[in-house]
Amino acid sequence: MSTDPSFVDANGFFVFASGSNLRTGSNPPYATTDFLAFYPQFGNNAQGNPVVPASVLASFITMANATLQEARWRSMWAMAMGFYVAHFCTLYLQSMADPNSGAAAVFEAGRAQGVIVSKSVGDVSVNYDPNLAGRDTPTMAGWGAFHLTVYGQQLITFGRLVGKGGMYVY
Repeated sequence: MSTDPSFVDANGFFVFASGSNLRTGSNPPYATTDFLAFYPQFGNNAQGNPVVPASVLASFITMANATLQEARWRSMWAMAMGFYVAHFCTLYLQSMADPNSGAAAVFEAGRAQGVIVSKSVGDVSVNYDPNLAGRDTPTMAGWGAFHLTVYGQQLITFGRLVGKGGMYVY
């Protein structure tokens, strides 16, 4: 093996960064205000109350920041952060229940609904297939529950573009 210093990182490990397609680095700041500028519907309602509690929103932003690397997503990073956070905010809101409504209502709010398999307009009807809840559809394999919201579906679409290319791991 070569001992050329250009192949060794600060910890003494051999690296081939230029050909590996692995990306490292730190993310720029991304705050709640950045998210709400793109998705104001998750901010305050007409009465001035937060639609999603600030602590929950901050947790989702922290998760997104740990998951999505700006070095990989480049100019699409802020958009991907928004998709990620909006996806989890949507799932959070779907599981909302009044704490005074009783155990059955809390259970129902937290139950996986599944994938919409049919819709109607006259007399409004939506049917879900609970057997597909949390499972990958053939077009979104490997992305878990991200296919359950339009935000997650957008993240998948762009994530496939960002993830294209070969990778060399030595």
